[in-house]
Amino acid sequence: MTEVNFSAADYPNIRRALFDLHKRILKNPNINEVKTCAKHLGLWHQKSLSFNNDAEVDLLMDYRVYAFRPNGFNMAEKYLRLHKNTLSEYEQALLARMRIARFAVFQIEATNHINEITAVDVFIKTRITLVDYQLAKTAETGMVFACHIIELGEFIIQSGALLPLNKALLQDDEVINALERVDDDNFVDYMLNPANTSKLARAIISASIRLGYTDNVKYHDV
Repeated sequence: MTEVNFSAADYPNIRRALFDLHKRILKNPNINEVKTCAKHLGLWHQKSLSFNNDAEVDLLMDYRVYAFRPNGFNMAEKYLRLHKNTLSEYEQALLARMRIARFAVFQIEATNHINEITAVDVFIKTRITLVDYQLAKTAETGMVFACHIIELGEFIIQSGALLPLNKALLQDDEVINALERVDDDNFVDYMLNPANTSKLARAIISASIRLGYTDNVKYHDV
């Protein structure tokens, strides 16, 4: 496969390709996998899916693509393995980055109010450059968000299901329990491993749903 160099200037095309891949990955759902993911996030009640708002639907879909790893790899990697021969080199390159997307909590440090945000990963204290046209216009310094981040060389994009956080949610017992399992000496390495951050994704997303944090979340075309 020819190496694809992603450019921040090509962000609109990257975003369109990402959303198209999301739709294709989720097109023919495995009912048992959907049920398992819904149970993970607290969205399965009385033998059926139960949503309070559209944000919860988007969070479930995002969790299925990136965090759910029944065989040690996520659905993005599964799709890449099964359809590699029919995918363009661009799609293969993007899926290769999607398969190692990790769940992160980051705090806004600065925005150019056009297309780019500087943020700090709350747990591993590294600085990231996030390209996001909508968020760059609306974000304020100090805001904290959680999402799956996809590294594309010198910049990062978010998967589309962005979850605003506050101190109370990060101090919820479910989130604290997920973090307490990590050895302090290996904390950074642990948080850089997508399989490990899938556990954090489950804790934060399910806590946000249980506490009603999704009621006021709105997603925009970005």
